[in-house]
Amino acid sequence: MKRPFPHLPEALAGPGANVPAIMPERLAATSPFKPVTEIVGSGPYRFLPDEHISGARAAYERFALYQPRAEGSVGFTSGPKIAHFDRVEWLILDPFSAMAALRSGEIDWWDAPPNDQAQALAGNRDIAVISQYATAMGILRFNHLHPPFNNAAVRQALLGAVDQAEAMTAVAGTDRAFWHDGIGLFPAGTPFASDAGVELLRGPRDYAAVGLALARAGYNGEKIVVLAPADAPVIRALSLVGTDQLRRAGMNVDLQEMDFGTVLRRRLNQASPDKGGWNAFFTLFDRSNPNTNPYGNYWIRADGLAAWDGWPTSSRIEALRVAWLDAGNIDEQRRICAELQMQLWQDVPYIPMGEYWQATAYRKDLVDVLPGCFAVFYGVRRA
Repeated sequence: MKRPFPHLPEALAGPGANVPAIMPERLAATSPFKPVTEIVGSGPYRFLPDEHISGARAAYERFALYQPRAEGSVGFTSGPKIAHFDRVEWLILDPFSAMAALRSGEIDWWDAPPNDQAQALAGNRDIAVISQYATAMGILRFNHLHPPFNNAAVRQALLGAVDQAEAMTAVAGTDRAFWHDGIGLFPAGTPFASDAGVELLRGPRDYAAVGLALARAGYNGEKIVVLAPADAPVIRALSLVGTDQLRRAGMNVDLQEMDFGTVLRRRLNQASPDKGGWNAFFTLFDRSNPNTNPYGNYWIRADGLAAWDGWPTSSRIEALRVAWLDAGNIDEQRRICAELQMQLWQDVPYIPMGEYWQATAYRKDLVDVLPGCFAVFYGVRRA
């Protein structure tokens, strides 16, 4: 390092997408836009590539050479990581199959059941349901390369169409204990969360006024291709309610449903929507990224074709992200994040759709399940 970097501990401690993985040089030199074909790990479990079936199953076995630290208490990402099982299988099942399998004991743990299935399982004496296990934020993401969302005025107009409370009710039910509206750039209750400009998303929605604003911005009823995963129930629910809000605003939406893997591949297509591309999609992201700061929240990145799917461009957003990196004082960091959130409403790389609590459910003979951002298999044991 050539100068002090105040965020080094957070950069090293990221639990999810931005984790600073240590890997062989031959793999580290691979293009970040290509998948790593060789899985090398040194944790309590090792991945079994020969048993992997894409979209169906992943298998892991206890890594005999792994030695957990001898001291400390077990935490989500800290402390000794002790493997109590010889083998772990992760199955991809539809919600009804997963619920039936958990009830019968064919599986031990359902990572993230949709809200209605979690409620149905809560009365089963053999199953533990944690209703506030991990949080996730919903977003409406635009393709900034093609009309009409290459026009900031069109994106700004839709700030009046998004109803976060309605979206989160569709995802997590009517009990407000399990979701938040009034969400801006960062998750509720985190150090950089603020109300800066959030009034744009509060109050009654006036879809007639939004329609007029869209017309003034130049939208003339062009078809909008929205991608949605048919096999990811929560994201699908968010997509359906969000699409309905777009239609109420007068947008001509072509909702295209497909499996999640196809959605992820399609999102990489920068061609126009009539040539295999897209205009918008809805998705979720959680604190494992971590979405709690301007660099963990990769959806705010706005450096054009180098940005995440959607490819927004905003020199002001990028300048504020750099300023946050250099800020060592927490008050200055908060000031920058509030300004960055105000810039979100101007450039609109995406629109926040709210935040909700994800549930998890498991057989009660599993103990020491660790709350966090996602399921982990170390520490968990059979009673």
